Amino acid sequence: MNVALRLAGRLAVVLSGAAAASAQGFNFPDFASVAGLTLNGSAAQVGTALRVTNNGAAQTGSAWYTTPVPVAEGFETQFQFVMTPSPEGLAFVIQGSAAGPAAIGGGLWGIGYGFGGSSSPIPNSIAIEIDAMQDGFLNDTSANEVSVHTVGALGNSENESVSIARVTPAVDLSNNAVHTMRVTYEPGMLRIYVDNLTTPLLTTAYTFEGGGTQLTGGSTGGLGLAGIEAWVGFTSATAAGVINQNAEIRSWSWTSFMRPDDCYTGNVHLGTGGPYDLLTVDGGNGGFFRIARLAVADPFTLAVAPAPGQVSAPFLLLATLGIADATTVTPTPLGEACFPLVSVVDLGGAAAPYSLVVPAGVFLPMELTLQAVMATDPGDPNVIELTNAIGLQFALAPSPSITAVSPNSAVVGGTITVTGDNFSLFATLALNSVPVAPLSVAKKTITFAMPPGVPCGAVLTVRNPDGAAATIGFNPTPIVTSQVNTSGPVSGGTSYIVFGQGFALGTTVTIGGNPATVTTASGTLVVILTPPGTAGPAQVVLTTPGGCSVTSTFTYL
Repeated sequence: MNVALRLAGRLAVVLSGAAAASAQGFNFPDFASVAGLTLNGSAAQVGTALRVTNNGAAQTGSAWYTTPVPVAEGFETQFQFVMTPSPEGLAFVIQGSAAGPAAIGGGLWGIGYGFGGSSSPIPNSIAIEIDAMQDGFLNDTSANEVSVHTVGALGNSENESVSIARVTPAVDLSNNAVHTMRVTYEPGMLRIYVDNLTTPLLTTAYTFEGGGTQLTGGSTGGLGLAGIEAWVGFTSATAAGVINQNAEIRSWSWTSFMRPDDCYTGNVHLGTGGPYDLLTVDGGNGGFFRIARLAVADPFTLAVAPAPGQVSAPFLLLATLGIADATTVTPTPLGEACFPLVSVVDLGGAAAPYSLVVPAGVFLPMELTLQAVMATDPGDPNVIELTNAIGLQFALAPSPSITAVSPNSAVVGGTITVTGDNFSLFATLALNSVPVAPLSVAKKTITFAMPPGVPCGAVLTVRNPDGAAATIGFNPTPIVTSQVNTSGPVSGGTSYIVFGQGFALGTTVTIGGNPATVTTASGTLVVILTPPGTAGPAQVVLTTPGGCSVTSTFTYL
């Protein structure tokens, strides 16, 4: 460490080679195999889907991951589901009941987890129900509710009086379409996303130990789990007297997180106002789990700040492969580091405040944990402390897609909007491989100004930093498919209508070389008021704002 101190202010990386435990999880891209699951009641594998209820009246089913998984310290799960219009509903349930993976609750309005018609609810459970039936005696507020139900260690209930969060989505979730639900939990907060996987539909305060607060004001109490683990899965029930109704799961993934070790807080000024978070990635400390989750090849900013009261502070930045945990914590004279401080490699000088921007296009597919040692007392260079640590996880982002460009042609400087999905905030644009500077970039929309000289039939490309790209045609040469009123008097004034493709607002028209009045222009239609002309056929030239033309003929009588 004396060597490191003499190099204070120089950037270093430690590759300790220590094994780091990864988060626990499982992934079912589909259900061609249900190995690892326990199916009860009506639950069945049908093709590549898992049907919790399967085309029958008054059915009750449950499906659990057979092995309990850690839940109490944090998790993220995501699943695709489809419900026909008739089932009572579908629920995602976490439970620690004595029945384990054999648990199944009441049918009908019990949705497979509550009382229903059987009076045998699943205890020690929390259920996120998608309720497709409005029952007044259960205090339902609609026939399309997402609601979180728990009564702690007691038998759960489908009655809305025990709900701790509830909402009616704008989209009907029992419309026979594929929907996606994402659920995240960090101790103290449960978040539920439906279809929009970046903005929560519901957020509610909750812990597995203490429970939550019902909307009616009562306290639920915790689930009474024996440890940090529970069974996770799905329940469903169908109404009586109606067949051809089902609720099925198309895919399901799960990741359990563990509380970060105390080493992640560091010891800068511990006991005198600290420890302080001096190491940041994109301005944050990694949140509750101290992990910054980044898209592969997206740019990010690593920064180190001096301790409070310091203008400048020399430091060494250290890293290890993998996410450090309790198995990698290493006692040092400076305190407990999150990983062994060995094999120091000198990469250059640094003193806080320090900022390093990793540019777009840099591929770092491995997990890393960062921590720094810093001189934190300007009056005593022998005072060396450990900053907070941050884990870095990199994942490939979904590939971008383009659904529309509007307008598909414009005058130079006109604003073009590209609509699609999975655009990186750092995506680049090109027209026929020529870069175009965007005006704005969001996940589903990108805007840019029409540049000069765009050729007809150009190809617009949106490319994410990881190289994944989507293309679409732009500034097309228009096509005429049909016409109405193709002749009229030489005095003009005929309403001449052209149908086709590739037109745009701002399309101009000449007939026989004379400018015509365009009263309507869209992508598929141009309505023209003819100018005066000379008897006989006259060439019609329709030109889009991007300078692409098509010709036709109008006959003056």
